Amino acid sequence: MKLLETLKAKSRLMPAEKHIPEAASATPAPRARTRIIISIAAVVLFAVIPIALIPHPVAHAAFSRQDTRPRRAADPQDEKPVKLSTDLVTVLTAVSDTSGNHIDNLTVKDFTIFENNTPQEIAGLYKADQVPLKLVFLFDTSSSIKHRFEFEQRAAARFFRQILKPGDQAAIISVSTDPRLEIQFTSDVNRLVDTLEHLEAKGATALYSAMIEAATYLRPADGRHVMVMLSDGSDTASGSSLAQALAEVQKADAVIYGVHSTGVAPSANVQDLAGEFVMKAASEDTGGRSFFPPIYQNQKEEIRDLDDIYKRIAAEIRAQYVLTYYSKSDARDGRFREIRVEAKRPGLQVRARRGYYAAKA
Repeated sequence: MKLLETLKAKSRLMPAEKHIPEAASATPAPRARTRIIISIAAVVLFAVIPIALIPHPVAHAAFSRQDTRPRRAADPQDEKPVKLSTDLVTVLTAVSDTSGNHIDNLTVKDFTIFENNTPQEIAGLYKADQVPLKLVFLFDTSSSIKHRFEFEQRAAARFFRQILKPGDQAAIISVSTDPRLEIQFTSDVNRLVDTLEHLEAKGATALYSAMIEAATYLRPADGRHVMVMLSDGSDTASGSSLAQALAEVQKADAVIYGVHSTGVAPSANVQDLAGEFVMKAASEDTGGRSFFPPIYQNQKEEIRDLDDIYKRIAAEIRAQYVLTYYSKSDARDGRFREIRVEAKRPGLQVRARRGYYAAKA
């Protein structure tokens, strides 16, 4: 029956035959009859060959934040839309040896992931060049960093030129009294540099508000979520707390790399130490790193150190892994779940976010 229906369907798609006068309707020659028989046989054969046996392009695995697990075939009598699961957890991970060299040749078998101390089955591993980068640069434009502003702009411009590869995108948020998205995601380095050059140092520092804005902007974007935060870590204008800001960053699956914009001197005051704590907490909780360039009298040395920091950040970002797993917990309570990622090879150090917030029913 199916074969008959298929042939009928194909016949409906064929153009209508023209009427041929009887005088011209001679019996086909033997060779013509042979072609007709072969054509009909080909149609019948095509109709009964399973689609899976027909050659087709191989699709390469690509990272997606959506549920990609195999699903049962849909019941023809129950054609309801499939709702994708929200159980897929993504963990951006960096691995280095005891000398600080990045290790980028690991496989799924080299990792173990625990959620609330329960081992999880790793669903996928993607390397940095398989997953586009979505980077938000939080640039402190408050008046407190005015004396370093120009060379920090130039250093950030050099960072953009070395970090963005084809398919990657970056955005800039200025950190001042009122944080502002200065430029949306773009792969155009010249536009990013031009945006940096037009920033002005003024106002207070609403760092936590800027972190929340960056997390909100990153959250729906596909790819690796990274925030680079250039600031002294001192918040003087936000209506939110550090805990609230970090919660939003965790919900955005983002990693923070913090660069202290003024350095920390040996005679640091309470405000300086508080800023140092903020930078460390933000990076360690999300699986990133924080950097505190020393203070020099010579600006050339400060520029050299800042460039070196950005090179180290870029190298780590390019060596990241994206690990994914489906949580074994069915709870939809919106609670924080701790994550621990371990490397099975001895002597390796792993950096990954400390946890995530479960979906809420």
